[in-house]
Amino acid sequence: MIVFAALMALHTSSAWATSTLKSRPIAQSSNAHGDLPGPGPNGVHAIRSVEQWREFQTAQRLNWPIAVDFNRDMIVAVLLGTRNTGGYKVHISDVRATDWMIEVTYSEIPPQANQSVNQALTNPYVLSVIAQSQAPVVFSKENFGPQELPYDEYTRMIRQSSEMSYQLEDERRKNAMAQGRIQDLTNLLTRTSPPSAPQHN
Repeated sequence: MIVFAALMALHTSSAWATSTLKSRPIAQSSNAHGDLPGPGPNGVHAIRSVEQWREFQTAQRLNWPIAVDFNRDMIVAVLLGTRNTGGYKVHISDVRATDWMIEVTYSEIPPQANQSVNQALTNPYVLSVIAQSQAPVVFSKENFGPQELPYDEYTRMIRQSSEMSYQLEDERRKNAMAQGRIQDLTNLLTRTSPPSAPQHN
């Protein structure tokens, strides 16, 4: 329950938008952006398998011709949701890996004031191919926007936190047993006399 509450705080806190953890950049090998057909929901996605990719394309009525080897790569996607006109874009500006998660930073680019745009509903999206990873993926909107977690990534974080908690408890038990053994040996040594040194003729 403590882990769950902590992750809820993490999910809703905008102050966490820039991580203080040490991180390294991850290259984006391919990307695509455009407008999905018709209005649609906003969302962020981490797609790790052929099945997930097929379901995503079907749900979003999208056909991306680039072949992706999911043994090596995965796809991160951002859908802005319905906008009243054309001219909006979404851009993945940075992807970084920490020791335990991947941070995807994206930004929304509105049309310029004097830009001619289509007067129709649009749903801007961006897709990016990055190296496959089993670490949870967190999406951050640039300029300290809120964190966004796909449901699968949220459950992945919960599971990872639980596993780490169990590992920590196991290490604590081992440490307590080692400390008890040291204490027993120390007590034994203090209750006994040192053996006599062997005599050499």
